[in-house]
Amino acid sequence: MRRRWLLSLLAIACALPLSVFAKDTGTLKLEIVLIRHGVRSPTSAPEALGKYSREAWPAWPVEPGVLTEHGAQGMQSIGQYYRERYRADGLWSGDCAQASHIVVIADSTPRNRDSATALNKGLGADCGLGFYARPSGENNRLFHYQPKDNDDADDAQVAGKPPAALSLLQDILLGCSGDDCRKAAQADGRKLLLDDAAGGLAKAMKTAGSLSENLMLEYAQGMPLAQVAWGKGDAATIGRLIELHNLQFAQSKKPLPLAQKSASNLLAHIVASLDAASGKHGDVEPLSDDGARVVFLIGHDTNLAQIGGLLGTQWHSATQPDDYPPGGALVFDLWEKQGHYAVRVHALLPMLGALRDADVSHAGAVVDMPVAFGDCHATAPCPIDTFRRWTTKRILSSEVEATMPQMSRSASASGKGS
Repeated sequence: MRRRWLLSLLAIACALPLSVFAKDTGTLKLEIVLIRHGVRSPTSAPEALGKYSREAWPAWPVEPGVLTEHGAQGMQSIGQYYRERYRADGLWSGDCAQASHIVVIADSTPRNRDSATALNKGLGADCGLGFYARPSGENNRLFHYQPKDNDDADDAQVAGKPPAALSLLQDILLGCSGDDCRKAAQADGRKLLLDDAAGGLAKAMKTAGSLSENLMLEYAQGMPLAQVAWGKGDAATIGRLIELHNLQFAQSKKPLPLAQKSASNLLAHIVASLDAASGKHGDVEPLSDDGARVVFLIGHDTNLAQIGGLLGTQWHSATQPDDYPPGGALVFDLWEKQGHYAVRVHALLPMLGALRDADVSHAGAVVDMPVAFGDCHATAPCPIDTFRRWTTKRILSSEVEATMPQMSRSASASGKGS
């Protein structure tokens, strides 16, 4: 009996840092928001996409890969959403005298810089919030381990049968179904998705992931439903198709060898920032100085997937089937209670309809998904030592640059471009 009592007491003592947070999370000290840019046009021109469809793709009001005005409106609404969250959480009241509590870092691509400007309008239009970025076109190692727009695993291996959504996408692209339909499309010079399977199913899935995302962007842009997926793109169908994008990312961006190479540097600076805010300083520079209460990292869907892969986690909501929507974010919260620090990770995903309306102000417009990883459960903040041990195991130190990239502060976006 005495032995069992001592073991129980020891277990309680070992669990103290976690149990401290069981009922009351304490004080929110820092939030780091890795967020995707807003709604953009497809990165390929309609003519290039047309080789896969019987009908022409719709024209966009901007050049390929550029944030649209509708996308900017959506990002402004998302900024307002975060402003209200911070007022409730005590991170920032909206007082411009404390605007230095908010730090915004954007990738150098024009859509990210423009998204930073739009987000800041929602956060505090009168506060002169700027953002930090590399010059347009110059690679930022926080977001890309190599100087190109997307970091792909070109050698990704995909086993098994093609998913059912691939056939659905093929039928929508061709406007018909069946072998005769596909033979006629081939005779007409159209390329079939599974033609890419000659280079492996991975190549077919990469194409399908991109095309399904482009159809989602049509819906999120607010195009008339008669135009979205040639009249077949209602919300339910878009939700089924976007699973191809999720699956393609799971196959080509989240596997650990690539995720370690592509995301170790970013995660190392995120961890260093959480450590610094809890009083622990190491060799890797934090994202910002000690005065920041919120750090936004305006990146890409690839960054969300790669960080998710590096953490060994996933998130998915039946109500928002796109795991990486425009304006979607992976959020790291640092909580303090009674001198103990803990980290909570969660995904904030704007609903597809809210993106279409460019308005996330109504209840239920953003899904909040708790995220579990390693020994850290989704239902409670994770002791920072446990969080650090897990991330240290996953981060590839050879890919980490101890200093932050050189960035300049901008008050406005860079303008148009691809």
